Amino acid sequence: MRSARLHIELRGYWHAGGGVGSGAVADALVQRDSGGLPVLPGRHLKGLLREAVAAAGVWQWPGYEGLAATLFGERDEETGTVPAAGALRVSDATLPSETAAWLSETEDGRALRPGLFRILHATAVDPASGTAVDQSLRGIEVSVPLALEARIAPVTGEGPADWEERLKEVLPLIRAVGAQRHRGLGRAVLSLKEETA
Repeated sequence: MRSARLHIELRGYWHAGGGVGSGAVADALVQRDSGGLPVLPGRHLKGLLREAVAAAGVWQWPGYEGLAATLFGERDEETGTVPAAGALRVSDATLPSETAAWLSETEDGRALRPGLFRILHATAVDPASGTAVDQSLRGIEVSVPLALEARIAPVTGEGPADWEERLKEVLPLIRAVGAQRHRGLGRAVLSLKEETA
């Protein structure tokens, strides 16, 4: 069965949260794998890909009408649920296996792991006085720029045969990943390469 490797080259700080904070240090921590390395969830990537394919359909690109539902499932607009599964499965994006192994298994790698993360702070400003609003300071943990990889594979043998070419065409529509991507975080370049499963 054909599958493809989604390469994500992050060009700046990025955040993919797991809904966990660390008290006074940061209100939102980066989601990590079992080795303590940053992860970009597959469900987030699948949503971005679905949005890009759906946009191509709305813009009447040839061959994209209804393709988002075929590849990623039907979405019930009232409830936001996806009752029918799509033809593609998207894995979590992680560091390449060689890099992850080095960071997890070597003494030098384990010592460098904390350097993958930073804390950014922001506060609300009162427009009338130009001063910080009381109790509005928030901290968010971010990951440094790096490269991640995810696997995209058909759930079954069904679905369009040209799904890889279709995804390659819409990847430039995805310019950022993760949380706060509309506020400057997560700038990224995505590319897709075929692999044999």
